[in-house]
Amino acid sequence: MHLTDKRRLAKLILCVPLGLAGAAAVRFFILLPVFYDELLESYPALRPVYEGLGMAGWIGALRASCLIAGALFVGSAVCGLLLDGLGPLRLLRKCYGAAYILFLEYALIVSHATGCLQENNLVVNGVQADSVTVFFWAWAFLRPAAAAVLLFALIHLTSWRRAAINAYTGESDSSPGPGDLLVENIRTHGADPLFRKSIWASVGIHVFVILILPWLLSMGGCVEDYRVPKGSGMPEVATVRVVKKKPKKKKYLLNPQSAILFNFPDLDDSPTLKDVEEMTQLTYAADPTRVLGGKLGTGGKGPGGWPDGMENAKVRFIRLEYNGRGWDDGMDSVSRADRNFLEYFRKLTGFKVADASESHSISMLRKYRKGFAPPFVYMTGDGAINVTASEVLILREYLLDGGMLFADCGSPQWDKSFRSFVQVLFPGESLRVISDDDPIFQLPFCFPNGAPPLWHHGGSRAMGIKHQGRWVVFYHPGDINDAWKTGHSGMDPELVKGAYEMGVNIVYYAFTRYLELTRKYRK
Repeated sequence: MHLTDKRRLAKLILCVPLGLAGAAAVRFFILLPVFYDELLESYPALRPVYEGLGMAGWIGALRASCLIAGALFVGSAVCGLLLDGLGPLRLLRKCYGAAYILFLEYALIVSHATGCLQENNLVVNGVQADSVTVFFWAWAFLRPAAAAVLLFALIHLTSWRRAAINAYTGESDSSPGPGDLLVENIRTHGADPLFRKSIWASVGIHVFVILILPWLLSMGGCVEDYRVPKGSGMPEVATVRVVKKKPKKKKYLLNPQSAILFNFPDLDDSPTLKDVEEMTQLTYAADPTRVLGGKLGTGGKGPGGWPDGMENAKVRFIRLEYNGRGWDDGMDSVSRADRNFLEYFRKLTGFKVADASESHSISMLRKYRKGFAPPFVYMTGDGAINVTASEVLILREYLLDGGMLFADCGSPQWDKSFRSFVQVLFPGESLRVISDDDPIFQLPFCFPNGAPPLWHHGGSRAMGIKHQGRWVVFYHPGDINDAWKTGHSGMDPELVKGAYEMGVNIVYYAFTRYLELTRKYRK
């Protein structure tokens, strides 16, 4: 490489990252108040704590530092690219030092913002703010900035090497610069190599165990595309309408001259409104022969399936893992709730189903390709729901992108926890009753009175959250999972059949809406 090209490359290495950091600092200056307001809106309990701490003043000081640093970094990067001499090089080094100071200011604010949660015994997203949790919350905020500062430290060291100095002075000096001497000292481990190696090994192990390993574990593994069966089928289920016959009215021939008094009752003396409604109510029942043999789906008569589906598909039942008691209720080899439902679904429709039940963490949802995520995920439990802020954001994004949360209440305590969780998941929203005539209760099986309440730990009516005309959360209050377990928890066979059929309706609704909403991603 020509000498001039080497000097130009050295300048690019020293200046371009600094300019990008300046632009990022200005962007942070603009977005920081927006982020702070959204944080207080999402977590109202933080407002009095942060106001007492004077957090607004800290935020204002950080914004001012970001604006000054951004202008300084961009200006210095331009000067470093265009000008020669030791002056621009010294200016670049001062900017690297300013980056360390800016990071320390940011780290101090993050430490105060997260540490006060533990001091005030706050619960965020159902998680108690203990010392370990607070550490990981702080590290989540600091990690990107720490990576940037580490990069700056390497560039700062490069600025003291002879090649960088020659790039600005125009000299051809071959003597080692201060940076070269430091690099050589690190490489050879100094005057006492054994001691130096021990120090590096200790530091490396601590960094790996405390920072890197938890981060790697949080990433999880790979996921397999969720495939909905391809084909065509019928969404409707034949209904049988039973009309209760009204008794014939008797007619009387009256003699107006008779001494007998006939008293004609008025409307208020007639049977109650409830009796009248019961006498004239139409009773609906699903005809299961319409879906037996693999006819379920959309697009018209056919072998079953969805026109937007995928070849070689297997219907899978995925439940969410989270930090809370009972999330895996019914997954064991004895209860087999998930497997029993899949087996019922297979017999009913003829579709292939997964050979085993599945579960994964909420964070794994972000690994699915758009258009190939699970149309629904199942969530249950009987204790508190403990999830992180990042998991809430991941689950919310999944739901808004077409997915559906099928929540099943396992206890009154879980009902309270889930209702609070939903308000964090969708701020300003709350669960609302799903009307009896909603499509989710009509196809393929008809439930004229809505979902069967079963054990009704959280009430007797199914509820949900709707977004743009689609149910993104379906909440069953009565532990439908128990009815699917082997032995069905001693439930009456007719109620068990209704529980299975309700599950089929939910799966059908989720498949159909997801494929419609995400069609563009599979073209």
